[in-house]
Amino acid sequence: MSEIETVNSDNLINTEPEVSDTWQTQHLPEDLRDNDTLSKFKDVGALGNSYLELQKMVGSRVKLPAEDATEEDINSFYNQIGRPETPDKYELNIPESNYQQEKIKEFLDQAHASGLTNKQAQAAVDFYHSMEVDGQVNSDAAMQQARLDAETSLKKEWGPTDYAKNLAVSRRAFNRFADDDLKQFVNETGITNNVAMIKFLHRIGSAFNEPALEGSGKDSGSIDADSAKIEIAAMMKDKKHKYNEALFDNTHAKHLEALSYRDHLYDIVYTEE
Repeated sequence: MSEIETVNSDNLINTEPEVSDTWQTQHLPEDLRDNDTLSKFKDVGALGNSYLELQKMVGSRVKLPAEDATEEDINSFYNQIGRPETPDKYELNIPESNYQQEKIKEFLDQAHASGLTNKQAQAAVDFYHSMEVDGQVNSDAAMQQARLDAETSLKKEWGPTDYAKNLAVSRRAFNRFADDDLKQFVNETGITNNVAMIKFLHRIGSAFNEPALEGSGKDSGSIDADSAKIEIAAMMKDKKHKYNEALFDNTHAKHLEALSYRDHLYDIVYTEE
């Protein structure tokens, strides 16, 4: 009889299952006790702490303004994501360039109105500057190529012998009649690398007779570079020189003649150099 009882006591059907005593079985409903996520917590306290941290994280999130948000709501959002309080609070590294302070202020005002953070505004400045640098490099390369093309074309048309002489005439005409604004425009655009413009200036220069060289005893066709340098120095410094007064007085009757004479001397120096 005892043997039968022993067998029966080991019978799976007659044996009550053992239930583990965990915090899940004590505090959770039956449908949550086997949840994999909850099983990661060692006790109820750990679960509670995790919930509080989650609430804190949710509370710190910035809510995007709705479509009907007021200007105050939008400004509040911009401030929360890191926009400076006012445009003058931006701390940007602006590369040294020809940027006008007025333009910089306009950018800062616009950046602030658009809600840019300091990091975003700096990225915009860096991008614009890189574009400007690349554009300048391309512009310089294009100007150099235009000069080379013009030089090749004119040497072919005028011939190597007359090229330097004719170019000097064009340069002299430009220096004689161009004012400071035009000279600045030419320097920035490189327009005098245009073949048609150079030939036009040559025709203008050829229409004017070049004055005799004062004080040198030589005419314009025989003076050399060294003599031209001496004559330029005398013209600039010697008050007794015929063109000294006229050169520095733009109201003088011979002012243009003095300029033409000086430019002709420079052309001789530059051509031989």
